[in-house]
Amino acid sequence: MIRMIEDPAELNGEDITGKYILRRLNYHWFAYGKAAVVTACKGSILELEREETVYSPRWGRRAYTGAGKRYPGGVCPISVVACVCDTPDDVNAVIQLDVDAQDEFHQLIAKADARVRALASSSQNSLYLVAAE
Repeated sequence: MIRMIEDPAELNGEDITGKYILRRLNYHWFAYGKAAVVTACKGSILELEREETVYSPRWGRRAYTGAGKRYPGGVCPISVVACVCDTPDDVNAVIQLDVDAQDEFHQLIAKADARVRALASSSQNSLYLVAAE
């Protein structure tokens, strides 16, 4: 199950030990990342482990398997949690949305750039027509 967290107060007092968390990333497109497994909840502080990712033909990128090595991941305040996932597949699905959104973001920039260039060339042609009259 994927659970989006709108208000960190939603998690106050809830034990999310064993679940994956993702944080909202500060990019120009929709993005969640820094996935980690919660190993303990101590008040408003979460203890985390990072999980090793491996290349997955299914996702076409490095992905979480749930069976990889884990490494100490430090701590974070519960207030930064943007998404809670039950399984590695849930985490990979959210991250895939990020990958797709990044691609869409760059496509929109290219499309806007092409429109501006077309507008610039048509206004350039208009100037030549006005000058010729």
